[in-house]
Amino acid sequence: MKAQTLRAVDGERVISFYPGCSLTSSGREMMESYLEVASFFGLRVQTLEDWSCCGSTPAHSIRGWWGLVLPARNLLLAESRGIEELMTLCPSCFVRLWDSREKLLADEQKNKRIQDLWGAAVRGHTRPVFFLESLLAVALEKVETLAPGSFRGLRIAPYYGCLLSRQRWVTGLDGHSPRTALGDLLKRLEAQDLKWGLEEQCCGAGLAVTKPELSQRLVARIHQYARRAGANCLVVFCPLCHMNLELRAPSQEALPVLYFTELLAIAAGLPHTQHWLGRHLVDPKPLLSQLRIA
Repeated sequence: MKAQTLRAVDGERVISFYPGCSLTSSGREMMESYLEVASFFGLRVQTLEDWSCCGSTPAHSIRGWWGLVLPARNLLLAESRGIEELMTLCPSCFVRLWDSREKLLADEQKNKRIQDLWGAAVRGHTRPVFFLESLLAVALEKVETLAPGSFRGLRIAPYYGCLLSRQRWVTGLDGHSPRTALGDLLKRLEAQDLKWGLEEQCCGAGLAVTKPELSQRLVARIHQYARRAGANCLVVFCPLCHMNLELRAPSQEALPVLYFTELLAIAAGLPHTQHWLGRHLVDPKPLLSQLRIA
């Protein structure tokens, strides 16, 4: 598997990065741990300067045109700077950027309206990419730099959610191909990678405001199934899923919910790990201390 989002600049491997709103607010642990892990692996991350909200998740649901306009601004910024691949950590941000690019390239009239609004039409020179495949490739390449047996005793229920599980033609995301590499990495670090049945079940994050009671039932079911399968934690790849799985976790027997990037930070022994873990609503530190992991 190739680390496709990486480009070489003066001998360094460089990633062009679109943060999005969640990663600078409720999902800061994911972004901060990713940036430190990337640095540990020798990668240089360049944040897209002057980026703005892509409209995820409400814009396209309320007014379809704004679901194209808001991502288009970021695509145009990236194109103006010669960026060929723009990486996101958030699946929702990725889908919004991808969807806007695809629809505008297919509709000359709408793209002309974008040109009238932002001063340029989207030309398709920048391709949105999701972080997971390239980070897994680098982690496996440099697995010897991670502490052996880092996750001994950890029984992980990977939670992909709906965006990483739909057909690629719907979302532009390939959430299935990286799963073999993820299993290989977890095995190398001596974690159990469980197959538990609800890894692709929607958590209801998009219903959290309009139908919170339904969202809470979906979250409780995910925690319950993962625990029944023998998991002692959930691992996620999406800031919106993470927030929902913690915020609406059942009051009894809720599982800790870790970002995949935090797992790598733990394995690398990075110094700010305890700081990120201390922000969680479901405290993972008792479990990790019991297993002598962090």
